[in-house]
Amino acid sequence: MRTDLVLCVMAAGMVSASAILPRDDSPQPSVSVTELKEKYATPAKQKGYSTEPYSQKSGKAWRPKTSHPEFFSLRVDEACAAGDNPVTDCPFNNYAIRLEQGIVIATPYNRFFDPRLPIFFVDDDTELYTVSKKPLQLYVDTVTGALRYSPLGFLPPNSIAFSFFKTGNNPLGVLSPSPAQLSWPSTQGRTFPGNGPWSLCPLGNTQQYQVFVNRENYESGLPSGVIKDEQECQVRSLAAVNANPWKAATSQIPAPN
Repeated sequence: MRTDLVLCVMAAGMVSASAILPRDDSPQPSVSVTELKEKYATPAKQKGYSTEPYSQKSGKAWRPKTSHPEFFSLRVDEACAAGDNPVTDCPFNNYAIRLEQGIVIATPYNRFFDPRLPIFFVDDDTELYTVSKKPLQLYVDTVTGALRYSPLGFLPPNSIAFSFFKTGNNPLGVLSPSPAQLSWPSTQGRTFPGNGPWSLCPLGNTQQYQVFVNRENYESGLPSGVIKDEQECQVRSLAAVNANPWKAATSQIPAPN
């Protein structure tokens, strides 16, 4: 009996409380999904952003955060001149940048025989990507100081993916010196004296070199978690050569003399 009485009192209290709350029966304006998309899509499009989420089923792809992308390939900014000794004066003559097994390497390159070089761009957030159906994002491994890459959206926790700078214009592919450079973490010539902001360290005896950031990015005596032989690694600049992602590769073999 006591329980029934308590329930009756609680019910009466709830009824009376709801009775004193004003009701808003006025019609609420309805906003369609189309109107919402138009409201937020216009400023996004002006900035060059995608207004659609990534979905393989819908065919919508990721888009860069820039409305003026500058596409380029990378070469080591070094070329032999008349009378130079290729071994001592210009050992990186005809070296270009490739992506292989998660690392970035400088390797001898011949445009007539070798596949196309990867094409890059830096967006408005100073992040570096490849131009491809499945874009790759480049980053600096803070443990080793290595320049590495990963599929879009899969950056490891120990990475720095911004502060890449591409400056200048190099439509003719001029080298030594190049009028356009890729640097990190600042523009070419502003942070580090010497030959450039990148360290190229040998990959065994393959005649290829892995790309690291300049050791001056780290405290003196602690260049990174990996000890690299300063006598073997060489500091160089990376030349940005204008590239067209939609141009067919020119892989024809030159006729013999």
